Amino acid sequence: MKKSVIQTPDKGHKIGILAGIAAYNEARYVGSIVLQARQYVDEVIVVDDGSTDNTARVAELGGATVIRHTANRGKGAAIQSILAEARKRKPDILVLLDADSQHDPNEIPALIKPISEGFDLVIGSREAQKDKTPRYRRIGQKVLLRSTRIASKTNISDSESGFRALSSKAINELDLKEKGFAIESEMITRAADKNLKISEVPISNIYTMDGSTLNPIRHGIEVLGRVIAMISQRRPLFFFGLAGGVLLLAGLITGIRVLDIAATKGDLAIGSTILTTLFIIAGISSIFTGIILNALSRRK
Repeated sequence: MKKSVIQTPDKGHKIGILAGIAAYNEARYVGSIVLQARQYVDEVIVVDDGSTDNTARVAELGGATVIRHTANRGKGAAIQSILAEARKRKPDILVLLDADSQHDPNEIPALIKPISEGFDLVIGSREAQKDKTPRYRRIGQKVLLRSTRIASKTNISDSESGFRALSSKAINELDLKEKGFAIESEMITRAADKNLKISEVPISNIYTMDGSTLNPIRHGIEVLGRVIAMISQRRPLFFFGLAGGVLLLAGLITGIRVLDIAATKGDLAIGSTILTTLFIIAGISSIFTGIILNALSRRK
């Protein structure tokens, strides 16, 4: 395959709307997504994240500028590559959508409308059509949503949707680090940290049997782990305080059991006593850790 040449438009050519698509082994759908998106945007960039099929070639035939990762580095890394190219091209709006046909490019006009009204990050929300989502996915999405809300202190309705629009301000200010699928949650959290204006618009909820290459359970566990790490970093008092409270409660419960055994049988339950002590010490330590880390984070 002929290697793609990445070209930056002439300085005199201003890009209004740029679409970015992260793709991994999506030759079946990426061409259609590119062709449909080109109706509404000035340029389409596809980051082929180490695909082993013809994803890059199909995207090129559809008219996209293709950037290739030599190995599969993860969706987050692909989004970072898209953002890097967007900073070079300086568009007014960047639209992000997936390559697996779960987003309808014909909804791009509705997605980008809030940007003209002053918003910086617009998320396509599937909440209105959540009944179309398989039940097992809804459970996982709800857990991830609540976790992301805690991390970002926002009240969004769909944290995992990859169909998004970013203003030029968001493009320049969002410095993302996540390499994997937690990139969506990180984007919301960092946008909230930088006081960027976030909005949501309803979008179609499309699921295809062979559209996604992901194992949903593995995907959910990976994202949840990273979101929990974000909570511990951004809200240490909440995270360690909650953990400490749970440990103290466990210590209280086992302590009551120790006292009950001592009162009724006259014996000291050594094992339960040691466990009570450990729970209480760990709980107090966790709470003080949260207080200290919270104080240090406020100084930054």
